[in-house]
Amino acid sequence: MKQTRQYSLDSTVAATDSKVCISYENDFHTLRLTLLSYKEICMADSTLRKYIWLINTILDAGKITFKEISDKWDNSTLNYKGTVLSKRTFHNHRQAILTELGVDIQCSSMRENSQYFIANQEELENNEVLNWLIDSMATETLLLENKAISDKIVLESVPGGREWLPALSQALRDNLRIIFQYTSFNSARNNPSDRILEPLCLKLFKRRWYMLGQTVESSKLLIFALDRITKLELSSEQFVYPKDFSAKDYFANFYGICSDGYSKPTRVILKCYREFPKYVKSLPLHPSQEELEHGEDFITFGYYMSPAYDFIQEIMSHGDDIEVLTPVWLRNLLKEKSASLAALYK
Repeated sequence: MKQTRQYSLDSTVAATDSKVCISYENDFHTLRLTLLSYKEICMADSTLRKYIWLINTILDAGKITFKEISDKWDNSTLNYKGTVLSKRTFHNHRQAILTELGVDIQCSSMRENSQYFIANQEELENNEVLNWLIDSMATETLLLENKAISDKIVLESVPGGREWLPALSQALRDNLRIIFQYTSFNSARNNPSDRILEPLCLKLFKRRWYMLGQTVESSKLLIFALDRITKLELSSEQFVYPKDFSAKDYFANFYGICSDGYSKPTRVILKCYREFPKYVKSLPLHPSQEELEHGEDFITFGYYMSPAYDFIQEIMSHGDDIEVLTPVWLRNLLKEKSASLAALYK
């Protein structure tokens, strides 16, 4: 008899019995989640926070002595027990950070006042998950250290779907199939449908969690938004995780989560006007972004990518601040959509 473990919307698993830890894997460059017991997670979470704190402290300083690190630890909100950071503990953390997170903390010399620095900072900058962790914990530390102004800091919440992360983390870890009910926004009917999926990775985009997986019945790769799942079960049936699959490679040519996974990328050129180029330069639309031409009130940017739905929506959201120059088919599509939009306001 097939065994399943069921999670419903009123489940309290995520809040009481378990918690999600984020780890980084070079082969996948994605969020792979590990489900741990409550006791394990308390220990793992505390240790991980110390590692992230140490990395962030050294990054902020550039170069820093052990005494300076120790002084900062004395005043850290993580040090609620008032413990002293010994050199032995510090060096144990250094080794663990290198082994588990791939961050190399080096010493400038063997003298007493020697300084510590991140030796592979460029590699760290390309580690998307670790950077996400550092940013998240930096925000948390900011709030903890400034409770008096917490009502003056406004954050955006994730609308839903987090309750499924513990179950999906176990499915990813153990390569388990999942059975779930899903309501698609594109469906003619609002009734949820039953799905069986082999989950491959999770992706967070514009405040929503998404799951990419392979359907059992057709072997197609499909994307599902976690906030549209109403019930989820873990099956005891395992599947073989494809060795040649890379989540980073799958999404590499696309903006967002809408992709077919195989469309060939093309040359995309955008012309950005007025002040908007500054925003595009500070937050690139795609890793392939490059500056092509500077004018008096514009900059053109070039990309090598597959312009799918999410990219088109992003371009349209900026109105007349962006003009598509190439490819021609994309320019014509935006022209049609702009005409339809203008017709609504006649």
